[in-house]
Amino acid sequence: MEIRLETLQPEYEQSFLSCRLIKEAESEVTQIAERLVELRSHYEIVERETGLPWWFAGVLHYLEWNFQEPQQFEQQVIDVLIAKCYHQARNRTLGAYLWGFDLWNGFRSGAGDESEWVWSGTNVINKTTDKVGAAAILIYLQDKQLIDIPKPKQGKRLVVLTDTVFKIKPEQSLKLQNDEKIMIRAGTRLDILEDELSASEHVRIQLPDGVLLGQNNRSDWYIYKGHVFVEGTEPDNNPTDEPEPPETKIAEPNRGRPITVPKRGTVYLGDPILEKGNFSWAEATKNGTRIPANAEVVDGMCKIAEVMEEVREYLGDRSIRVNSWYRDPSSNRRVGGAKDSRHMKGDAVDFVVEGISPPEVNRRLDGWWKDRGGLASDNSFTHIDARGYRARWRYGR
Repeated sequence: MEIRLETLQPEYEQSFLSCRLIKEAESEVTQIAERLVELRSHYEIVERETGLPWWFAGVLHYLEWNFQEPQQFEQQVIDVLIAKCYHQARNRTLGAYLWGFDLWNGFRSGAGDESEWVWSGTNVINKTTDKVGAAAILIYLQDKQLIDIPKPKQGKRLVVLTDTVFKIKPEQSLKLQNDEKIMIRAGTRLDILEDELSASEHVRIQLPDGVLLGQNNRSDWYIYKGHVFVEGTEPDNNPTDEPEPPETKIAEPNRGRPITVPKRGTVYLGDPILEKGNFSWAEATKNGTRIPANAEVVDGMCKIAEVMEEVREYLGDRSIRVNSWYRDPSSNRRVGGAKDSRHMKGDAVDFVVEGISPPEVNRRLDGWWKDRGGLASDNSFTHIDARGYRARWRYGR
């Protein structure tokens, strides 16, 4: 059996997505989880020394030591984890951790979706053993919101493109003390909860609970934007915003209804956002039903309007239909957008290009858009945003 992480990670991740506790294991898993939380301070010592999540150490303590001698366990597991180079792992995603449990056990109980060590107590495997598996415990901890690691394919990951420095402030590395930064190797993959462009060309990320880097007990880090990219999106990001024909076209002499927007004052729905541009305020505001909240949003709308003119030219000056541009928070929730959707900042557009399928549009724009922002693929539209760093995903339909 091929037991390399690269081979088995998709199998672990797919199994976890459909993983559920079996009824017979619920009571035992509850007791195990309560004991795990009770002993968390011991596992956090392991976390600080190895950079592995506290819950990873806790599950090992149950599986291997049956929760015996927690203080003695601390040093023993630290020594073994370091000896096995777990602390140097670059792949710090949930699928990799599940594989890591089996690696610890030498794959003696199977691998992938056949591993009793990982899946006992869940619907993934029907065998009965004397131990509840690692995944059963993690499912319970997630359901009770005791840990916040995203499920595979239902969250975002940070991919490190080159050796870089994670920092506690968005400043040059030379200005920071050694305990304010960590060197991270190219190829590192991390589950993340949040990401946004920060000051000085840096991306701020928030790591899930218990995913530390080295000995720095922090969840927020800053990285130079050109050294990383984000893949994936939130599980609830499934927008269903429908296109709405503009009340007035730019070419018509009638400029349409006036609306008042921050920074610009009175504009008309039929007016182009940019002088001599092809996209109107009607398209950007859903015929005036979504008025920009502030000047920052208007700046975002103008910025992405420039991008859309570039897209139009790059794709041969074809006609473009706008599905969704600016969304106020209420509209964003109503159509099923992500909770931190760029549409609320005004600098994102979902669109359809005449004569080119959305997947093909995505393929053509990927290399052109590079690290200027986000690009997402869907069978019915293309999403583009100007967040200022590379992000790619597919919608969950």
